[in-house]
Order: sequence, then C-alpha cells, then structure tokens
Amino acid sequence: MTYPLRWFLPGVLYEITTRTIQERFLLRPGHRSRELIVGVIGRAQELYPAVQLHAFSYMSNHAHLLLSSSDGEQLALFLGFVNGQVARVMGRLHDWRGPFWGRRFRPIPALDAPSMIARLRYVMAQGVKEGLVASPRDWPGASSTPGLLADMAVVGTWIDRDAETRARRRGGPVEPRAFEKVYIVVLTPIPPWAGLHRAELVARHRALLEDIERAARGAPILGAEAVLSAHPHARPEAPARSRAPLCHASTTFLRRAFRRLYADMVATYRAAAAALRAGAPREACGFPEGSFPPRLPYVGPVDPGALPWAFAVPTTADPTGAVA
Repeated sequence: MTYPLRWFLPGVLYEITTRTIQERFLLRPGHRSRELIVGVIGRAQELYPAVQLHAFSYMSNHAHLLLSSSDGEQLALFLGFVNGQVARVMGRLHDWRGPFWGRRFRPIPALDAPSMIARLRYVMAQGVKEGLVASPRDWPGASSTPGLLADMAVVGTWIDRDAETRARRRGGPVEPRAFEKVYIVVLTPIPPWAGLHRAELVARHRALLEDIERAARGAPILGAEAVLSAHPHARPEAPARSRAPLCHASTTFLRRAFRRLYADMVATYRAAAAALRAGAPREACGFPEGSFPPRLPYVGPVDPGALPWAFAVPTTADPTGAVA
C-alpha cells in the first residue's frame, strides 16, 4: 500500500485519523481505557511540548485528533508515541496480541477558520454521528469534550511500565498502581478562537454541542450501555469505507490552491530523492520544508558477478541442487 507523502507545516491545524486493525473494537471505552488513553496523551505532551492539542475523540475502533505545532518533527514524534503507547496499553487491557492499527495515521490540514470550526464540531460529534449516544456528553470513552465545556483540561493516568519491570526484576512485592502518574492534558483553543476569554470560548464550545444534540434529536440511539458491552475483539458487520480528502477548506479556491502546492511539494521531494539515490549528500538534495527525507536511502542494483562468491546468486542448477 502506498501512502501520501507527509507534509507538516508550522502552525497549520491537522486532523489526524487512525483506525484499528480490521476495525475491531480494540479501543472499546470504559473508565479504565479512558484514563489510560488520556494518560498516554498527557505523557506525549510532556515529551513534545511544541505540539498543541485542540480536541480528540477515541471511538471503539478509530480515533480523531486535532493538532498543530511549531515543529513538524515533534508533531510526527508525538503521533508516533501516542499511537504506539495506546496500542500497548489497550492491547494489554483487552488481551490483544498482534497488529493494533490498520494503517498509518492520516494527517489532513484544515486551511481556514470555517473548516477548523467544522472539524472541531466533527470531532465532538463522533459518538452522536455514529448513532451511539444522544449527546457528546454521554460518550463513555476518551474525549476532549468534558474539557472543552469546562476548564480546557482532561485528566488521565500514565503507567511507567519500564520502572515497573525494573522493580519486578529486583524481586519483592509491587503495588498494582505504584508506577502510575496523573497527567492533566491541556487543550489549546483552535486558531480562530485563540484570543477569546475563557467564558466566551466555553460558550462557543457549548453552542457546538447544542447544535450537535439538536441535529440528532429523534434519531435512533444504540446507547452507552450497549457500546460498553461490545467485545473488544469484535468488529462491525459493515466496516466504514471512505476516501480521505487531501485537505479541509471552505472554498473550492483554497482546495485547488492547496492541491497545486502539494503537487509542487511532491515533485520537489521526488527530485530530491532521486538526487539522494544518485549519491548526493542529503543536505544538498533540496528536500522541501515540512517533509521527511528518507533516513536510509535505497542503494541501486548490484551486479551479482561483483559480489563475493559465497553470496553470488546461482543462475542454473541440476535436480540435485548443485550449481551448474
């Protein structure tokens, strides 16, 4: 499977979507899963302070985050850490071994104020949009909604498994929660609302919530109890299939402009990668800003005849396996 080239630009708001393997309910919500996922995010904020988290929602089989950063590399590391550690803690919690995520995370930029507000509403509305709960307040999983409606903070628990392992190797009793640390995940207002006072910001969030509730009024609801009762290894009968857009924008002009910019970036990247394969120093290849150059460039084909005899590739063989 091929993936679009990642392109992280400073200050741009990105919607990140990741789905579990075969869309199994490995992120099934509950009190413990909620505090562990939020704890992972809190630990990531401590490790990568350049990243700003605007909103997040973890459903049973996929997750959405709204993020921005002054440092694209930190943003990528933040996401790698969060996805890796969420897979670790939820795999342990739900007794799942093997691949956890179905594919690499997909970052989609939101280019203007209307699209940023729309993506915030979208993330808040996840449980309602899927017909699982009547209000974002009712979702029992990890979500930024409680913080958006109050003090812009959510509390979680991080478990230092490395310290726990070292303690067990030394022998002696280990308290079940001796290596847990409480983290407060701090939410940052989306850029269009960055200058608002706290009361006005919360009022905007509440207005979004009320609009979500109003739009879903009268629709059939599965209910939080049914969500919590699902087996985490189960999967939906009809998995979601939707093509991710290249960007979010409120106008056709912006979308087309971004497509041109992205196409130019891809062309520049490919030319730089070709120069790298040809032997040019990486710093002289001209990789575009915000991209991720190959760490270990591919080395071109080698003539088998130039290899040491022990590693030469046989060309013909008799039935006994002897090289002719």
